[in-house]
Amino acid sequence: MLKLFRNNMALQSLLIMAALLLLWLRPLITPPAMVAAPTDGILYTLLLPLFANAPRAAVIIAMLLVLVEGVMLNILLSDTGLVPQTTLLPTLLYIVFLSAPATTLTPMILVSAALIACAWQLSLKGTLLTISTTRICSATAIIGICSLFYLPALAIIISYLLVAISYRLYNWRDITTMLLGLLAPYLFLVTVLYLTGGLAGWWSATAASLGDITMHIAPTAWLPLTANIALALLFAVSLFTLWLRIGEHPVMWQKNASTVMLVSVGGIVMLLYSRLLPVDLAFFAISFALCGTHLLMPTLCRPSATRRRKQRLWVYDMLLVLIITAAILC
Repeated sequence: MLKLFRNNMALQSLLIMAALLLLWLRPLITPPAMVAAPTDGILYTLLLPLFANAPRAAVIIAMLLVLVEGVMLNILLSDTGLVPQTTLLPTLLYIVFLSAPATTLTPMILVSAALIACAWQLSLKGTLLTISTTRICSATAIIGICSLFYLPALAIIISYLLVAISYRLYNWRDITTMLLGLLAPYLFLVTVLYLTGGLAGWWSATAASLGDITMHIAPTAWLPLTANIALALLFAVSLFTLWLRIGEHPVMWQKNASTVMLVSVGGIVMLLYSRLLPVDLAFFAISFALCGTHLLMPTLCRPSATRRRKQRLWVYDMLLVLIITAAILC
């Protein structure tokens, strides 16, 4: 199967569409209602009344968003040279991880779209090994917008700070630009809420949500739980494996790869406001699109792979099938 993800774009697209339909078949048949949670941001809660009487529309929009996000992430990874331009495997892996825990239009589907845009802003092209102040401001402003859809997404600022260290963005101008970008969406929101009289209520609810660490283990049947744990462990292995091999690539490749991989640090912090088990795989979908591709396709991503490893391609084929199956079981 993985041979198809070398250059046959038509068959790759068909496989991705088939996997997407399999993952979303159950919600399409019996669409669940969108439910508000204490950690949902104000922008997400504004969407709830729109789909109160149209739950299937929310599911269809979520499917389309997941597909478009996967394609955009694939373009980002290929444009920066992190994956070959002839493969859509990152799109498939992104869809698998983002769809596994989702049954409707969730905050993380919207947040992930914004995070891909943030990764665009932080990616390096050309010969420069750092980014401009304009892109710093844009990246942190996007993180601020993410937190207005899902409050714990504010933890992504930790990922940004780690990227900033790699890019040497720690002088006073860079820090000031970062703070201004992060606060810009909140300044606009506070102004609107102040004028409409909802500032006090929003501030109280936000402070209570951010201060309430609700990490827990949700009761789940053993089969979905086993599938979820297997996918989470696979992501950890893929992340660790790529991190060990990152030094084999040029400096710009390393910086771009670390930008994508460090998103998972914010995802780990977000687990504090979610359930520990089953793991919300959506937190790690962006990182897994890159790390999983390099784990599954060593002969494609590393042309110097040994002949013995090429002969074991069937093992990776089976692993991809198991990944999709586990996501469906979740």
